[in-house]
Amino acid sequence: MTGGIGTEAARDSATYDVRAPADLSMRGMNRLLGFAPVRIIAGLLLAALVLAAAGWLVTGPLRSYPAAFDSSIRGAMRSMQSPMWTSLFLAVTKLGSTVYLTVIGCAAGLVFLAMLWFRPLLLLIVAMAGQAALHHGFKWLIARPRPAALINYPAVESFSFPSGHALSALSLYAAIAWFATARLENSALKAGIWIFTIVLVFLVGVSRIYIGVHYPSDVAAGVLAAAIWTAAVISADEHHL
Repeated sequence: MTGGIGTEAARDSATYDVRAPADLSMRGMNRLLGFAPVRIIAGLLLAALVLAAAGWLVTGPLRSYPAAFDSSIRGAMRSMQSPMWTSLFLAVTKLGSTVYLTVIGCAAGLVFLAMLWFRPLLLLIVAMAGQAALHHGFKWLIARPRPAALINYPAVESFSFPSGHALSALSLYAAIAWFATARLENSALKAGIWIFTIVLVFLVGVSRIYIGVHYPSDVAAGVLAAAIWTAAVISADEHHL
């Protein structure tokens, strides 16, 4: 009997010794990811990794594959051009410009201050600072020349990859939509805000392709990086939908 108890105790001890490090490691990882700054930094690094990989794809030895995709989409945009679409996209594209984003971002910041939403205000500033670093940093790193415009549009001197309009518009508008809807009770109003935000960001991205100042792959990379980065930032908000 004593030998059986001793054997069982030894077996339990061995099992504990094997499983405990893995369990402690998982608990440590969960605890680490519980810190908002860690999630934000991880999101920034992941977004940067996505842009680096996409930048290599569009400028490296495999660039013929995204080039074929870009060419087909640009051809489709050229075929759908009309005065109505041109007027629409020239108006919408302004909502992704630095001037408009600055005005809208400052207005949102003032509203947050008036509502005493100090944490959302700080996170909104972090979101826009991070997207600016990603946007300008990778334009300089990848240095992809811009395509020829498809309509009459003022020449843009900066590089093409990634689309700053797509990246910054998604970061700002999605962050504002999250902070607002997370604090609202009306489900219909929440849905309306998100539908409006998604359509707006989509149209801003499409406008850059329609005008021809970006390749479609520039816009896709900007949207993907912005989605990762913004999700990381808003994960630090204490409110949930």
